[in-house]
Amino acid sequence: MKFSAIIGQHKLKSQLINLSAEGRVSHAIMFCEDQGYGALPLAIAFAQYNSCPNRDGQDSCGTCPTCNKFQKLIHPDLHFAMPVSNTKKITSDKKPVSDHFIDVWRTSVIENPNLTEQDWYEEIGVENKLGLIGVNEATLILRKLSLRSFEGGDKYMIVWLPERMNHEAANKLLKLIEEPPAGTYIFLVSKSPEKILPTIISRCQIIRVTPLEIEELGNNLSQEFSITPADGIFWAKIAGGSISKAREIINESIEVSSSQELFLRLLEGCVTKDMVNVISVWEDLAISGRERQKQFCFYALEFIRRVYIMSMGIEEISNTPDSQRDVVSMWAKKIKPSFYSRGYDAINGALADIDRNVNSKYIFSDLSNRFFLSL
Repeated sequence: MKFSAIIGQHKLKSQLINLSAEGRVSHAIMFCEDQGYGALPLAIAFAQYNSCPNRDGQDSCGTCPTCNKFQKLIHPDLHFAMPVSNTKKITSDKKPVSDHFIDVWRTSVIENPNLTEQDWYEEIGVENKLGLIGVNEATLILRKLSLRSFEGGDKYMIVWLPERMNHEAANKLLKLIEEPPAGTYIFLVSKSPEKILPTIISRCQIIRVTPLEIEELGNNLSQEFSITPADGIFWAKIAGGSISKAREIINESIEVSSSQELFLRLLEGCVTKDMVNVISVWEDLAISGRERQKQFCFYALEFIRRVYIMSMGIEEISNTPDSQRDVVSMWAKKIKPSFYSRGYDAINGALADIDRNVNSKYIFSDLSNRFFLSL
């Protein structure tokens, strides 16, 4: 992947190129981002740039045998680790590792370098649980990086979402991250660095990936969704410079999402005191995947925010898509003022419980009961 194929991030690309030119590339780098800023493609492009024999001061050449292998993610000295889990397609007596899913990973990243964690779980068929980077994965990483380079150059290990490492895996990799073999580089790509062991973070050079430039992201969205440049820039601003968030909210404005359908059913059931309907909603949520559950909660928070702002008479700052304006306005008239803070607290509590892997039936029955009593 060439730097030129990545949307925006010109300042950061120059920073990475300068690090390479000055010989200051750390053997352990952590790329920290909010989802959708481009950290994963930047890490891959940086590894390709450092490995390209024909690179210049701007980019890798993109045409040599090394670049061709990097662009297909099949270079033998480019390795990946990512959160995985047993699925219906792949089950094993042993805990699964990234190599079981590497073909799916290559296809997914080539098609969408900014894929989200939920995108990944959908690709591999993980249902109702989070992926994990476990001790078996850590053992495999140690074994791979202990071998000599296949093509005589440097070796690269890109760990995507290291916050999904359990403590055993993280402790096993501490020494490697502190003192990797010569010519070995470990790039960690994280959207939640606060969940990573401080002892790992302290051993890494931190590169913070900032939001994408609004104009460039807007132009990209305009082409991808066949919308006007002005609309593209509008959605880029709403998304805060995140391409994955922008895609999500544009799709949401085009068609009603499953999260909206479930949330409106929940609200309606609570307002009309239809407990059967309320129970059917939390049962549907309880059997969905963890990331889908989180997506529902994020949608609910945003919907309540829009309704609250609409109820205050300042619709112009609610950022409500035209397709949802009528329904938001209707609920702004129905919901009692006392509900907003209680609703927010209940949803944030549900999100915290999802991250702690609390039983899904408990999470959403409790959330629904709180809504039922508050509306």
